[in-house]
Amino acid sequence: MTERRQHEELRAAFLANRERVRTWLDAWEIPEVVWADEFNEIPAPWVVREQDRESWLKRHAPFLEEYDWLFVGRPLTPGVREVRALWHFGPAHRFAELDLTITSVCDPEYLAEKLTLAVHHADLKGWRDEDAQPLYQWLVEGVHTTPLGNGVRGSNRSGFVLLRFTRFPTSDGDVIVRLTAAETDSALDGSPLDDDGVSVPGG
Repeated sequence: MTERRQHEELRAAFLANRERVRTWLDAWEIPEVVWADEFNEIPAPWVVREQDRESWLKRHAPFLEEYDWLFVGRPLTPGVREVRALWHFGPAHRFAELDLTITSVCDPEYLAEKLTLAVHHADLKGWRDEDAQPLYQWLVEGVHTTPLGNGVRGSNRSGFVLLRFTRFPTSDGDVIVRLTAAETDSALDGSPLDDDGVSVPGG
């Protein structure tokens, strides 16, 4: 492969990631907040003037070691304090994780629905429509765990998607829930997964 072609493929991978994140943001149904900023075509930590973006895309985008898109949602409705979503990509433009945080009153059904929808629209490896309901139910149980003043932590896996959940109380009686979704090739016990995302015993 020529160096120029390699650069073009890396640049195309960056552009595909950018479009993936943009599409996800439009698809995630969370009208309870307004995003603090419009979608930025240049990810963090880069800050590039508009007139320099085309040259930045050609010269720098192919070679990024890691980059993020961070979205902060400000509340439009009582009960929701803040929503944060972070898309993180690593070397060779590989997806690393989607990190979601919602601070709100403790409404298990609402929080589970919003987090499930976020994962559902993320186009993660091997995700299926039928995975949404089990994830929703797991999250409802996690958010609803009592007493509400305690912290809650758990891990789950759906096919090739590894999910880590935490819930913590705030000082004013709300909760902070966080769900991180990453892609994995192994089960929670470390055993490998087959081509369908099923754990291979003794593998």
